[in-house]
Amino acid sequence: MKITRREAIDAIKGMFETNTGEADNASMLTENENDTATFMLDKRKYERYEIIDKLSKFFDGVSIIDGQCRIDRITFVFTNVYIEERPSKRD
Repeated sequence: MKITRREAIDAIKGMFETNTGEADNASMLTENENDTATFMLDKRKYERYEIIDKLSKFFDGVSIIDGQCRIDRITFVFTNVYIEERPSKRD
């Protein structure tokens, strides 16, 4: 099954409590005009393994049209998850 980046963002919003913009001591979401997003998921609410497990189950058999989901940066407070454009392949 293929979904858009917007559908992926909305699905992840539904999995984790996020606030748009800045919030103290809470998970945050920054959305961009080109249907990309950065989720900063608070480690006090969601352990990294829990985030990976939920995303793995959701994306099992699902791909994002012209996009990808990426987990990055290990920080003390947040696990960062990105919905972004897929880099073009170079020949």
